[in-house]
Formats: sequence, C-alpha cells, structure tokens
Amino acid sequence: MAKDKGRPKTDMRITVIRYHLKHPLTPRPLRFSRNRSLRHWTIHRAWRLYQTKLRLSRQIELERQYNSMAAACEALRLIDGHGLTAEERSRVGEPDVSEGDKEVGRLYRIAMRKDDIWKGVPIEYARIQTDTPPRNGWNHAWTK
Repeated sequence: MAKDKGRPKTDMRITVIRYHLKHPLTPRPLRFSRNRSLRHWTIHRAWRLYQTKLRLSRQIELERQYNSMAAACEALRLIDGHGLTAEERSRVGEPDVSEGDKEVGRLYRIAMRKDDIWKGVPIEYARIQTDTPPRNGWNHAWTK
C-alpha cells in the first residue's frame, strides 16, 4: 500500500494490453523472408480487396432495398381508398378527392402506426397477413 502512494495509478486498459502482448501463450510475431513476405502481403491485399468488394455489394443491395421501401411508402401515402393516386384518377376520369380527405394515405398511416409493437407477440403473428388491413379492427361482438 505504501508503494502505490507516490506513483500515479496505471490505466487498466494499458495493463490488459500489456498482459495480452507479453502473455506466454501469445504467438511470436511472424518473421518471413522477402519472397514469403511479398507473397503474404499479396494474398492479404487480395483478401482485403475481396472483402471490400463484398461489403460494397452488400451496401448497394441494402441501399436498393431502402429506396424500394421508400418508394413503396410514398406510393401508399398517395393512394386513396380505391387504390388510385390523384394522377391515375384524372387519367381514368373519376372526380378528384381532396388531399385533406381521410381516405388518401390511409394505408400509409396504418402501416406507419407502431402501437404496442414490442409487447407480447411479434406483429407478424398478430393476425393473418392480408393485402390490406380491415376497416374495423376487431369484431368484439363475435361469439362462437
């Protein structure tokens, strides 16, 4: 105890790093000849390039999926109760529905609702999967 009073306390991280570097079971550093070192470096570099290519392709795939989901959400936000956007309604010749109408974007609002998603059963198993959710959620008056 008396010895520790004069010295500043060493950081635990440094102690752990020293322990693992100087541990008797730590393998010695590799010592290669020039040709073997060059071969090792070439293989290592090729492996790193391959890993970078894989990571980039995964990133591009995730970005593509994200953009697809964003486009689907935007389409849901723009359609009305009949599955038509304002542009499609004018093309078909149906009367326009005002943007403030409750029917426009209904499916988007329902899809984005996250009420009690993390409680109990996962939302995927909560009800049978259908193309569109029902207008009235649950029939409480139903009996067998």
